[in-house]
Amino acid sequence: MKSTTQASSRVQLGWRFGFGVIIVIGGYVSLALIPVVASADLNVILKTVLTGFIGGTPLLSKLVAIAMMGRPGFNFLKEQVLRYSRQLLPAKQISRLRHRIGLVLFLLPLVFGTFEPYAPGILIDWSENRVLWSLIGDFVFIVSLFVLGGGFWEKLRALFTYDAEVRIP
Repeated sequence: MKSTTQASSRVQLGWRFGFGVIIVIGGYVSLALIPVVASADLNVILKTVLTGFIGGTPLLSKLVAIAMMGRPGFNFLKEQVLRYSRQLLPAKQISRLRHRIGLVLFLLPLVFGTFEPYAPGILIDWSENRVLWSLIGDFVFIVSLFVLGGGFWEKLRALFTYDAEVRIP
């Protein structure tokens, strides 16, 4: 009895599974077409319909993928994605050097973003590529949160908790 349940829970990784994975990935990649449709020279109603359809593509692609690879195959794919994404979680304990690097990365976009409107063009001419510099600053800020690790996430969360207490060792 036990061997039949193990055999039925085993996932067949054939062409149907591979095609299902391609369908799921394609559903998310299709979201990149939304700016193309929005900037196209089309009727406003057609743009709205196409953008709405493309926005629903990830959900539709998952439904088609489940039908293609079966429920066990989709659960296997979901387990693999979750297993990989758990490795990306920030570490609880980090070294002193990593903490200092993370603080520099954390404060650099905040300092430049704060003082740039008051002193434009002192270090770099920001006015030509303002959006690019903003995206770079946002990216560095987000990366800093991962470099600083899980302990910093707890400290950051404590900022928004009224009853949080500080204990400095």
